[in-house]
Amino acid sequence: MKNEHEIAQGAQTPSTPRRTRPPRLDWAAIAPSVAQLRRQGYSARETARRLGLNIKTLEAHLRRHRIRHAIPMDRPDQVRRTCLNCDTAFVADGRFLRLCPDCRAIFS
Repeated sequence: MKNEHEIAQGAQTPSTPRRTRPPRLDWAAIAPSVAQLRRQGYSARETARRLGLNIKTLEAHLRRHRIRHAIPMDRPDQVRRTCLNCDTAFVADGRFLRLCPDCRAIFS
């Protein structure tokens, strides 16, 4: 009984390979814009918003290509942060700073 089922399944396999759908996004065209926005200090969320992408799609792309942080740090006591007010990425001088310098100037 078991062998008959396996034989019947083996006979039904298609001879043509399965087709996958084409990619929805042309990353070759989008990647330079993503790199430019990340160099300017925009967070992944703001970058996705400006390019009209889904945030999860962009995060998966950055993770897949091991693109972590666009802003280099000079000292070990600096911390990468995303501003709680405007969502831009910045390097904070201390671990308790949560607003970028521009927003800090507005609220001060």
